[in-house]
Amino acid sequence: MPVITRRDLMRLLPASMLAGLGLSRLARADVGANDRKFLFVFAQGGWDPTWVYAPEFDNQYVDMPTDDSQKVSQNGLTWVSSTTRPSVDAFMSTYASRTAIVNGLEVRSIAHERCRRLLFTGGTDAEANDFPTRLAMGAPSHLPLGNVVLSGPSYSDSTASGVVRVGESGQLGTLIDGSCATGGTQTLRVPSSTLGAPEDAYLLARAQKAAGAASAGAQSRISQAYLTALQDEPAVTSMASLLTVNGQDPLDQMLAAVTLLSNGASRCATVADLGLNRVTWDSHSQVSIQSTHFELLFANLVTLMQTLESTPGTVGATLADEITVVVWSEMGRYPQLNASLGKDHWTTTSMMLVGGGIRGGQVIGGYDSNMGGVPVIPETGASDPDGTSGGVVLQPVHLGATLLTLAGLDPVEAFGTDVAPILGLLAQ
Repeated sequence: MPVITRRDLMRLLPASMLAGLGLSRLARADVGANDRKFLFVFAQGGWDPTWVYAPEFDNQYVDMPTDDSQKVSQNGLTWVSSTTRPSVDAFMSTYASRTAIVNGLEVRSIAHERCRRLLFTGGTDAEANDFPTRLAMGAPSHLPLGNVVLSGPSYSDSTASGVVRVGESGQLGTLIDGSCATGGTQTLRVPSSTLGAPEDAYLLARAQKAAGAASAGAQSRISQAYLTALQDEPAVTSMASLLTVNGQDPLDQMLAAVTLLSNGASRCATVADLGLNRVTWDSHSQVSIQSTHFELLFANLVTLMQTLESTPGTVGATLADEITVVVWSEMGRYPQLNASLGKDHWTTTSMMLVGGGIRGGQVIGGYDSNMGGVPVIPETGASDPDGTSGGVVLQPVHLGATLLTLAGLDPVEAFGTDVAPILGLLAQ
């Protein structure tokens, strides 16, 4: 008899059934800022918001999808619905109360790498830490894995601690559990457990001595970081199986990230979604593939949310109360089709925040007639089309300030007094 795993069960049950069971309406306990955890899902390549987030059917400047797409508004959300993307409807209908859409986010570049750095750090400084790293470094207590990058980009300076890159084929896990020593053209000899224990004890003692004797400055930081890594090794080793997930299946990575976040191993995790057959979202030709990309992405997000809402939290009623899911892409697509029936790069995009600490059931921001960002009043999240009420055009740095605020950290220290968090996104 075949064994049906929890993941298989969640994939088989339709979202409407789980909603009927009340899983999306479980009581939400108050979760403190120190208890917030974050999962970043990155659609790599630049998605086209007009397939889901931006129903610009009345904008003559925009080439909207030519299938049966139509504008739908329900429970505070507005999105582009189509029979070719049923998972989008399932997600929006079931998780509207936990979901906020942000439209008109201006990245202000059309170069992939520059856009990614802008999106993740809020600026172009090559030494700046990205938002997940800042959140992890600001955790109230030490976490053995801090910020785990299962796949996708990551940016951190030389002083950042707790940034763990798993590797595209899960190399880190094989290093931790020792399986990297076997296979291939040769087999490496590793110490037996009998010899390994005294060797570990010897290294730990030497590291403790070095950290105690190190002078202030770089030497002290390096010595302390090495000692901390050795002390974390037993806990990390016990999680080796979660760190061997490779980059082929974003859902596997999302679920592994949930386990890491829920058991206190890390505060942040990043997963990249490369779309159908890993061709990325960079659709310069045949933009219609965006429809398939979005269907696959939202099918995974439905499973992710089913998992979060059905798993008890540490302090909240469920993990959905504790984990904030950030779904974004480095850029948008040009409003009009090119000669190859694709869309080129565009400086303005959309994103989505779901789960813990988010005031759901709302769309913040929007697009003007030229598909530029409409100013938003940060305190309320209300649109300010003419910019006369203190509204600002949203940029990634405003999102960074918002996430830091949600995590109980000071956005002024990170980004200065000129960058206001989008308080309208946060639950009271």
